[in-house]
Amino acid sequence: MEDALGYIRVSSDEQVDSGLGLEAQRQRIAAYCAMKGLRLTEVFADPGISGGKPLASHPAGSQLLEVAKKSKAFVIVAKLDRLFRSVADAANVIADFDRKGIQLVAIAESFDMGSAYGRAMAQMASVFAELERTMIRERTLSAMNVKRSRGERISGHAPYGWDFGSDGRLVKNSAEQKVIARLRELHAEGLSYRGIATRLEAEGIPPKRGRRWAHTTIKSILTRKAK
Repeated sequence: MEDALGYIRVSSDEQVDSGLGLEAQRQRIAAYCAMKGLRLTEVFADPGISGGKPLASHPAGSQLLEVAKKSKAFVIVAKLDRLFRSVADAANVIADFDRKGIQLVAIAESFDMGSAYGRAMAQMASVFAELERTMIRERTLSAMNVKRSRGERISGHAPYGWDFGSDGRLVKNSAEQKVIARLRELHAEGLSYRGIATRLEAEGIPPKRGRRWAHTTIKSILTRKAK
């Protein structure tokens, strides 16, 4: 009986009842191994981890790669996007597995990377998955830009210089608008973002949130498009 390793992952915004929960993935992998006569020796779990980063950067993902390369066991996932959200990462890992004789199986897509056809199909699936994510991201940004142009609320925090009115729309905060004008003056004088932060603290001007000004906050305020 050959050994198999499982990998399961959910991001922080994926719901358990969506069919992507950790336990649901674990059960699918266990059932597949039982059907194929594989001995499931270990399941690596990454709860609350975004798939946008390379597999090797995930806590359990890096452990999976290390164990798989030593044992040459099957690597089983319930769905291909549990492992990869990047075409480049998918191509690199699949090629590395191929060189080391590791067979990767994605149950939902019925991909068995033990064959050249399976590896090619997996890489194509990764291409379309990344395209879909890019399109979703573009639609989201477009919707946010429309809301922003209307002065509608798009987050839980109003940007510096603004507050949320009773109707949820942005209204100018006169005191903070004066501070923004001061930021522009200091920037025109040649001060760096860090230098501006230091000057504001010396002048006793508090940030909107937190105790100290951060240079990244200064940069964000100064580079934000005027409304």
